[in-house]
Amino acid sequence: MMFAYLIPFSQGWVQAQTAAITVMLIAVAGPVSESITKGLLRVIGTIIGAIIGMTLIGIFPQERELYLLFLSLFVTFSLYLTRAYKGDMTVFMLTAVTMMMVFKSGEVDDVFLYGLDRTFMTIFGITVYTLIGIFIWPVKAKDNTIEITTELLTVQSDIYNHKDAQEDIRKALYQKLREKEKLLEASVFNAGSEDVSLTVEQRSSIMQNAKNINELLILLSYYDKEHFADDYETYINNFDTANSEIKMLFSALKLSIENAQEIEIPSVWKADYHLNEIKALSHIDRAALTATLLDIEKLHHELRELAKKFNAIISPYPTHFKLANIANLSSFNWFDVEDMKGALISFIIFWVTTFFWITVNPPAGFLIVTLATALSVLTTFSPLKPSLLIIIFTFSFIFATAMYILVLPNIHYGWELGLFIFIYAFIGFYFINPKLSIFFLLGMAVLGLNNPMYYDFNLFLLILFVFYLFLFVLLLFYYIPFSTKPEALFLTMKHRFFNLSSNLMRRGSNLSRDKGTFWGARKAQYSQKHLMPTVKKMQLWASKVDTGYFDTIDQKKLLAFTKECETFAYLLQMMHRRDIQMFDNPLIKEYVNVQKEFSLAHLLSQYAEGKSVSEIDDVWKDKKQIVCNIENSLKKFLSDVTPGQYTQKEIIDFYENISLRRNVWLSLFSCQKIMQELDFNILQKSRF
Repeated sequence: MMFAYLIPFSQGWVQAQTAAITVMLIAVAGPVSESITKGLLRVIGTIIGAIIGMTLIGIFPQERELYLLFLSLFVTFSLYLTRAYKGDMTVFMLTAVTMMMVFKSGEVDDVFLYGLDRTFMTIFGITVYTLIGIFIWPVKAKDNTIEITTELLTVQSDIYNHKDAQEDIRKALYQKLREKEKLLEASVFNAGSEDVSLTVEQRSSIMQNAKNINELLILLSYYDKEHFADDYETYINNFDTANSEIKMLFSALKLSIENAQEIEIPSVWKADYHLNEIKALSHIDRAALTATLLDIEKLHHELRELAKKFNAIISPYPTHFKLANIANLSSFNWFDVEDMKGALISFIIFWVTTFFWITVNPPAGFLIVTLATALSVLTTFSPLKPSLLIIIFTFSFIFATAMYILVLPNIHYGWELGLFIFIYAFIGFYFINPKLSIFFLLGMAVLGLNNPMYYDFNLFLLILFVFYLFLFVLLLFYYIPFSTKPEALFLTMKHRFFNLSSNLMRRGSNLSRDKGTFWGARKAQYSQKHLMPTVKKMQLWASKVDTGYFDTIDQKKLLAFTKECETFAYLLQMMHRRDIQMFDNPLIKEYVNVQKEFSLAHLLSQYAEGKSVSEIDDVWKDKKQIVCNIENSLKKFLSDVTPGQYTQKEIIDFYENISLRRNVWLSLFSCQKIMQELDFNILQKSRF
């Protein structure tokens, strides 16, 4: 901030405030780490914004209505990309801001020079921030994929050793598992990494192995201990070998990198079945046993593959190993509903503030449009309430007024001004939450720092009024046209969660019945991508519900419900992926065609319609009855299957599919149990 002001002042450059506001936007919206690459990307975004903005001015030099219309569309799209992008959002925010900054409040004299000056000072602000971030206070993003993977392996080992422990112990471990998995994903796709020891493809490959192990461990430990779990040797000859080798691999992998010790990789393990003993089990038990042994076989394989990669990493030779075949992940979260609604709100804010600028012509000119539109990204569908921002800005206003009257008139030297700016910015960034600091630091923009400095308290108050005005605009559109009350957003996410879940279930059934459609595939693809983010939003807004207004709602139970929904979503996505892999299995197809009852998709659709647990038929709530009915349907179906009609792999896949569905059912029963204790309808009532 200090250099963003002092260098332009010393060189006689205009628009120093533009560079300072650019620094504020980057600091509040961007990640901590800095690099030359990030700086270049921001510069490129700024240049693109300037080119678009000045091209529109050139195309519509006299048609201000058409210019503003096209400008609003380009800005809205850029701010949509700001919301949808998973990385450094300042690239797209600066593009939108520069488009609006190059507009000279409708004037035509020297408009292109004005636009170039604004663009130059925006780029100067980016340059200053990037160089300071790299050379004075560097915070480099380290490639810690291996370290996080090692920590994840510790949690995975604990889950494997406690796969038959009490439910609360397993759930606590699942929570740790998901947290470590998120950290691993952030490490793998950290675009700002400076200290990279592995390529993105290699890190992605390691992450894929780790995620596969996570899934297998959850499948092995999710349900309670089976009655045959202490007697696996009765059904399989070499179970002890697999069990001991898996534990050995977990232990060796955790110590491998730290001790630079090569891992001894065991040979491929295949289950050696006792078929006669297995035939004596019920069909549900047979499915559970078959799925368990298949998952152990897959777990053994994944650990062996990960061990090979760790051996390649610690080898003195260049790191090279077989990469997992994984799909390229998009850097954008396309078609998120809240992102699209937020873009619409930004479009409306642009035009409301533009109308005010045209009719009132405030002293700050078009700046009110720029600030209100750009900063709407921080307040729409966000816990950051504009009312809180107004309080922060009021504190900033009091502080700025005192500085304007008592300090600034007594500054005579450049070093005094630099020290003043440094202390002001230090207070804003060090003592205030980073997301709120820009609204404190806008008080510096109100001061109208310039070279030479011109004092006019009347103008100071007018500029202050404009800043208050754009904050009140943000406050107005925090509530309209879409409600952003936490309870309303929570209910919206709950409805969407069940709707997306139902789409995934229907897609799997339709594929097995050869009724898959293009539209069904797109719906399932959308649901698969947005199901887990929807759960995360549901958790966010559940934590923000003010239960003081709703005395019949317990926030702890509300959050417990969202945690169960997260587990359900995890298992459902896993089952959907396996359904796609197994959709051409003739045995599964035949079973799905004859099995018409107990449709999970139908039950999820009823919850998506807003029905409570009490309104659902009792048959859907009786766990024992559901399991008994499935056992009877399996017995009846398999009694008609002739020996040799299906291959052993088709039968094993069939039993695995049945076990996956059982896990999803059990998870939904856990959700229903908490839903029975919650009165969601009370959240629809007015607070007043």
